[in-house]
Amino acid sequence: MADASIAHPDSVFRGRFDGKRVVVTGASMGIGEATALRFVREGAKVAMISRTRSKLEAVAARAERPENALALPADCADEASISAAIDQAAQAFGGLDIIVSNAAIELLSEERRVDQADLGVWRKIIENNLDGQFLTCKHGLRHLLAAGGGSVVCLGSNVGYLGMAHGEPAYSASKGGIFAMMRLMASEYIREGIRVNMVVPGLIDTPMNAPLQDDPEEMAYWTSMLPLPRAGTAEECAAAILWLASDEASYCVGTALVVDGGQSAI
Repeated sequence: MADASIAHPDSVFRGRFDGKRVVVTGASMGIGEATALRFVREGAKVAMISRTRSKLEAVAARAERPENALALPADCADEASISAAIDQAAQAFGGLDIIVSNAAIELLSEERRVDQADLGVWRKIIENNLDGQFLTCKHGLRHLLAAGGGSVVCLGSNVGYLGMAHGEPAYSASKGGIFAMMRLMASEYIREGIRVNMVVPGLIDTPMNAPLQDDPEEMAYWTSMLPLPRAGTAEECAAAILWLASDEASYCVGTALVVDGGQSAI
């Protein structure tokens, strides 16, 4: 089957985010990395947040305009850490316009179905995924309110409402919680000029899914069930994130934009 992905010439989007000040969490790899690099390429100043300084600095060095990429190591699940990083980004850029709350973990080898689940594993996943997005939004929104408006894009997963991640109750619950939180924030902040939306990835070719990708038979099984039978790319998710963050999506409020090759359509 032909590759159905669409590549747009860079010239279409050059300057789309000129003057915009952006925070992207989970920016050291995968969807976060692709998103941060594309924001820089399209003119934004970007604070790249993740736990590991060396990985962040490597990503920032690859940016088309490295001077517009700020590496800020922080733990999104630690309020003091993420608050300080977001404040530092706002100080460096003179404010913030866009928050992309993306950081997450998946502990596939440690999760079990509910009757066998370990409470410590449950809490670790909820803390990183749901608490982390809550704290990122909490402290990001403070700066968007001060700026008089802006855009928040949360990252979820179709496992949050499809019930198909067997044996992963914590990961599924964390992503379902993000969906509910996003909808509430969307209705609460739009009158203050802040649009809140969500991108919902399906099976994406990222380091988080490496265990699956390393098993050709398992990968073939999952992709065979997709209407578009291949994994998506981090760049395809980044394109959706940037569109929702842009003025082109000015009438999108509380939207969950699904990027899953048709998985949730069947």
